Amino acid sequence: MFTAGNLILGSVAALIVGMSKTAFPGAALVATPIIATIVTGRAIAGTTLPILIAADLFAVTWYSRHARWDLLRPMIISVSVGFAAGATFFAVVGSSTRPINIVIGVSILLMAGLQTWRMVHRQEPVLPTRTAAVVYGSSGGFTTFVANAAGPVLNTYLVRLGLGKAELVGTSALFYFAVNIAKIPVYLALGEWSSGGRFFTGTTLAFDAVLLPAVLVGLFSGHRMLHTLPERAFLIGVLVLSAAGAIKLLLP
Repeated sequence: MFTAGNLILGSVAALIVGMSKTAFPGAALVATPIIATIVTGRAIAGTTLPILIAADLFAVTWYSRHARWDLLRPMIISVSVGFAAGATFFAVVGSSTRPINIVIGVSILLMAGLQTWRMVHRQEPVLPTRTAAVVYGSSGGFTTFVANAAGPVLNTYLVRLGLGKAELVGTSALFYFAVNIAKIPVYLALGEWSSGGRFFTGTTLAFDAVLLPAVLVGLFSGHRMLHTLPERAFLIGVLVLSAAGAIKLLLP
């Protein structure tokens, strides 16, 4: 696992994760397919999660004052439903890695498509509704649990409400931090009480620790470039890489 190629790929993923947490919500979409070139099965989610949480800690510290709690509270129950669906999926497929690759690949492609649609169709802001919170919360809960890829779902929900960049980053940071922390006990329980192996191992955690400097570089770079870096060009690159990685997962 600790080869030069894997460390370079992991560092790229960690760098983009850091930038996504402080400047470009949703860009972390690319991390999962990159990590999937290094590990397989449940280890994909388990290896990606600590990187995300490390970045979440800084993002929440910097931007939580901009978070819109009123928009997140209605999503709690529906996100839990998405978590339950994701946990059921992992319990059912057990040690079969092919279904995991397919579901992650399809999820990434759908999220990349959703992000592209959001960039092309600039809608007028709408008021939040309970129905929208349920739809986006449950789909976001499932995709983040299985593939750590809820970014485009949450972005689409928040952007359609007319949030500015600071509120979008702050609300996203708080959402991701909460759901990512909530995954830990469920991943641990599934790893112990169902077939398919553990999500976290000593090796994957050590690999994540080595990637921390790259996360920090991404965090501080994004923090400095929040109002200057061209978001559209950056996200287009992320979407292309994400789609390519997802297609690779789908290939036999």
